[in-house]
Amino acid sequence: MITDANLRETIKILGFIEQSADTYQKSFGDLLGCSITVDFKAKTIIYPSDLRVNEKETCNFSDNENFVVLECITRLLDKGYRAEHIEIEKRWTLGHDVKGGKADICVYDESGKEMLLIIECKTYGGEYSKEKKT
Repeated sequence: MITDANLRETIKILGFIEQSADTYQKSFGDLLGCSITVDFKAKTIIYPSDLRVNEKETCNFSDNENFVVLECITRLLDKGYRAEHIEIEKRWTLGHDVKGGKADICVYDESGKEMLLIIECKTYGGEYSKEKKT
């Protein structure tokens, strides 16, 4: 499982480069023209400005699931998905009730209008096993 304790090593494996003692960054080349920065001093994850982030809590170190989201977003950008076609923590209402839903990551088509993927991130271990049973 990715935790605060092993995050530095994990992001190095994902291709992040040390910018300073507390900051790592991964650039996604000329084609995508964006980068992700992980700031260990501020305990924040800075996603590309074109990537829609609806819950700022996803951008801190408070929950190990945020690191799973970071890995997934990194791999989507590595595959060539554009930042402007990715949304974190999208919310919508369901039916006539006040009930609603929320997805960790949504990926849209090139027009940005049609959703291609909904990704629900789970940490390894108990949370993953519990979700598999439902």
